[in-house]
Amino acid sequence: MSQKHGTMAHYIVGEGFVGPVQSGANGQGADAVSRAAAAPAQPDANRAFRFSRMFPDLPRFRPDEEGLIALGLAMEDSPELHDHPSLPAGYTYFGQFVDHDITRDLTDGLPSGVLTEEEIEQGRSPSLDLDSLYGRGPDRETNPLYEADHVQLRIGRTFPVGAPGTPEGTVLTSDLPRDNEGKAVIGDPRNDENLAVAQTHMAFLKLHNVVAAQLAALGYFGHELFTRARLLTTLHYQWIVLHDFLPRIMDPAVLRQVINTDPSQRIFQVQPGDEPTMPIEFSVAAYRLGHSMIRDTYSWNRFFPEATLAQLFQFTKGSGDLAGLPTLPSNWPIDWRRFYDYGNALGAEALPAMNRTRTIDTALALNLRNLPGFEHLGPQASLAVRNLLRGRLLGLPSGQDVANFLGAVVLTPAQLCHGPHGKVIQKYGFDTQTPLWYYILKEAEVLNGGLQLGPVGSRIMAETFVGLIENSRTSILAPAYRYWRPMLPAQRPGHFTMADLLLLVNELNPLGAAIEEEAVQPVIHIVKPGESLRMIAAEH
Repeated sequence: MSQKHGTMAHYIVGEGFVGPVQSGANGQGADAVSRAAAAPAQPDANRAFRFSRMFPDLPRFRPDEEGLIALGLAMEDSPELHDHPSLPAGYTYFGQFVDHDITRDLTDGLPSGVLTEEEIEQGRSPSLDLDSLYGRGPDRETNPLYEADHVQLRIGRTFPVGAPGTPEGTVLTSDLPRDNEGKAVIGDPRNDENLAVAQTHMAFLKLHNVVAAQLAALGYFGHELFTRARLLTTLHYQWIVLHDFLPRIMDPAVLRQVINTDPSQRIFQVQPGDEPTMPIEFSVAAYRLGHSMIRDTYSWNRFFPEATLAQLFQFTKGSGDLAGLPTLPSNWPIDWRRFYDYGNALGAEALPAMNRTRTIDTALALNLRNLPGFEHLGPQASLAVRNLLRGRLLGLPSGQDVANFLGAVVLTPAQLCHGPHGKVIQKYGFDTQTPLWYYILKEAEVLNGGLQLGPVGSRIMAETFVGLIENSRTSILAPAYRYWRPMLPAQRPGHFTMADLLLLVNELNPLGAAIEEEAVQPVIHIVKPGESLRMIAAEH
């Protein structure tokens, strides 16, 4: 798990470092969880990533840890998990890629003496500018992220594991670039912590290279070529976040409302001349919706139609060992046709079934105890427990207090107690004061059937993303780009989605498809007298 996810100590502007704290003698509380997360020693405040409170005047909700542990364990023991009817599973890991970009601190591990004041300031602040892709840029003397031309980003090669001439026996340009020890040479090492986000990172490497090649064909070269390629790649990335990703997981009307609201009238504000901060209500509650979207298995490619999460961790260097190979085996590149919806773009091509996310609700499929390195931790291995205790440690407000502040409809005790967690909710009084993360997931579950976030979750998400994009060095919301529209080839001109990106880089399925095995065969049914459509459907 990434350091930013694992750390319990947050530097909150105006408060200093918050957490970890001492807890119960049984070793099951927040302090035990922080030790399990291997929180580092308290860092230098001048270099610390900066968080803030979106609702600083609301009471800080710190319920008993016993109840939070019971609730978290119940969330991971839910009897039913539901598939989202339409949300492609690729967006789960695009969301993780975005999270790493927002929280990427390029100064990590570097002594202050080699950094400019501007770099230190930017390293402490969240932004959506693909620092996780570009690192500190190609102008550094020997930046290993870049090819010798200082324009193209390096792409890695897979390790053949099959007979020569077969896809799995071929060297494919389908891995992250790696050093001699197998470590990914990329702008953010966290993007090699599971294979799905690693392959997403690789897709953006290829997007930059395609854009750079198109600009080179127009006569650009050298530093100007790189600068323009990075600009266009970043603008299209922000467009995907704002107009493709977010409208799928939250209320689009709330997003439009926040975009059209004067920044001075929003809840999350960045004062002129200041760098933005990260609201803890976003990072510790609302944006952790992704944990409920994760599946325990995925139809990965033609060779691995039921890949487990443990395997997706194993075939990386950040969390696994690449199965003992120097690079990704050639039978493990992703089949992107299984992770996004391409509409009619692929024509009559026979396609495998698409993975969908789980619904956004209070049932979690991800159990850390099934992943490498967490097997022995007991309750501390529960991701839900860790999330809930982190919210307590940082003093997040309750869901009800935030809903009242926003003027949103507040979930009733009956709504909160409905479902398999009802006894735990009622026993610990969470039906009237609910941990914010749980409340946001329950709101999505109760009000929107798990299809998208409700009013509280949507507002926190919209306020944060719009504010961060507006204050990024490159921003599609800046006055200079107010009328900008995507210009790369897309299914719908003037729009751009993750599916368009993957079609553009032309790497949907590097392993090819075993059509005779995977194609959906038509069902022929001879209608009998008196049969209804319902009877025919039930038979098949």
